Amino acid sequence: MSSRRMVAAVGLLLLTTGCSLLGGDGEDVPEVRREQTFASGAPRRLADAGPAPGVMREVWRVAGLGQGAQARYVRLEGGQLFIAGADGFDVHDAGTGRKRWHYREPGRELTGFAVHGDNVVIASRSEQGRRLTGLAAGTGRLRWERGGDEGTPFTGGQDHRLAMGEGVVPLLVEGEPSSGDEEEQPDEIVAVDAATGEERWRRPHHGPGCESGTRSAATDTDGSVLVLSESCRDDHYVYAFDPSDGRPLWSRTGTADVSLVGLSVRAGATLIELDKHTRTLVGRDDREIANLNGTGECFPPCSLLRVGDELGLRHFDESRNVTMSLIDVSSGKVRTLTAPHDLASVTAGGRWYGVSSSLAGSLLPASLNIVDTATQQLTTVPLPLGLGSAAGSPRWLGAAGGHLLVATSEGGDLIAYASAPAQGPLELGGVPKDDWPDACDLLKDVPGKTLARTPMVEGPVKIGELELARSRCHVDYSDDGDSGQAIAEVEWVAASPAEADGLVHGEPGRYGADEVEKTGASSVRVREGRFVVRVQSRRSDDLQPIVAGVLRSLG
Repeated sequence: MSSRRMVAAVGLLLLTTGCSLLGGDGEDVPEVRREQTFASGAPRRLADAGPAPGVMREVWRVAGLGQGAQARYVRLEGGQLFIAGADGFDVHDAGTGRKRWHYREPGRELTGFAVHGDNVVIASRSEQGRRLTGLAAGTGRLRWERGGDEGTPFTGGQDHRLAMGEGVVPLLVEGEPSSGDEEEQPDEIVAVDAATGEERWRRPHHGPGCESGTRSAATDTDGSVLVLSESCRDDHYVYAFDPSDGRPLWSRTGTADVSLVGLSVRAGATLIELDKHTRTLVGRDDREIANLNGTGECFPPCSLLRVGDELGLRHFDESRNVTMSLIDVSSGKVRTLTAPHDLASVTAGGRWYGVSSSLAGSLLPASLNIVDTATQQLTTVPLPLGLGSAAGSPRWLGAAGGHLLVATSEGGDLIAYASAPAQGPLELGGVPKDDWPDACDLLKDVPGKTLARTPMVEGPVKIGELELARSRCHVDYSDDGDSGQAIAEVEWVAASPAEADGLVHGEPGRYGADEVEKTGASSVRVREGRFVVRVQSRRSDDLQPIVAGVLRSLG
């Protein structure tokens, strides 16, 4: 390393308990009130795959993710969606969206949770103290609980991840300072078995001993290696352990002007990031798999991705283009893949999925880029989601069971999309070019007398290999001596009214249209059936009759 400076849930349980299946050194577990429902069995297995290139269709959605400060975060774990809030989570089947079970600790704060196999471990706290709880991931049933004051668990990330190795949760137990003739007791790492809550192993930990250091553990991890770090101002120390028995595997030191070391663990390999220019990938066997110092600044978050048999890291190149470095863990060879500059991305089944806010030009749907990582073939298709309007931006993306899963920042829903064969151009969602109306044909009926009709060709825009001539139309008119101007632009033609409905977030029935979304003082986005048209007027009083004329032309 550089040394630079949910099957439907059944039953409801309300439980208050003061006992424990296990408590450290006889400590009392704080009384906790739970609200739970359970699933009748384990979830079905889902393929680690998203949709093939095709026309994207919504197949189901989960409502109630919340917005703003009340937004809940989403994790995809073992075929289930964990939708977590301040005091617990709802668990849904990732293949169908159906709710399976839920868990709450009213009055307590969920500080982190981890899922590994059929084990869920939850860390929570309140004024009464910290607590660890073990559940069966498939059903939500209680397996164990223990007081959390014996040691401190490691949590991190916006989605409250709890550090976890393969089947164990590490706790840091701080040593007692020296007193009189007694020697100072070293810190210890205690590994709690995720299935039973019992202590699996315990080992002393002799860190650098700085007085105001920062300790953390890898929470962006698949659990294959347990990795801890300590930072003493500019000096950083990283330690790796075998999760099964606590055996030390390797350690690294480095210097950088950062507060925390970035860590990401996949398939036994650990990415260590000291700063945006200093990165290395270390294997479980202490081998430096790849030196990634020159790869450029990470595209956030700086996280390893599983891409088939390789590991991927998304970053910027010297020209600020987005690139993915693909690393062969066995040989250490690195190849690069040009990646779209998307707002959110995920990899699954040998494909890269990236979502951007706009398909091309002023076209309304979001863009879904699908890259085959083996052939580097890129396919761009519309996603029937209007991210340029009130839906906001994608805040979470997942892929499982042949579905792409998307949650937006403002919409409050999680939507699953599957692909279907296209009858027409894939880039237009299967809709033939001839179905797109001419913009000037929509402004045949304006107030008063038409003075000039000016088609304004803009484009063509290119979507993948397809080109679409984009046009808008300006019509100047005179009404009772007052001059006015109407502008119309076709923003999208969907395959069905239902798909167009997902693009507009407005008021149903306004101006007699299926839906109207206000976009400015004298401009609106109009959805009528499967057509979406943006309409503007120089005079705000004329907007409604101009929209009425557009609706008659579409009808």
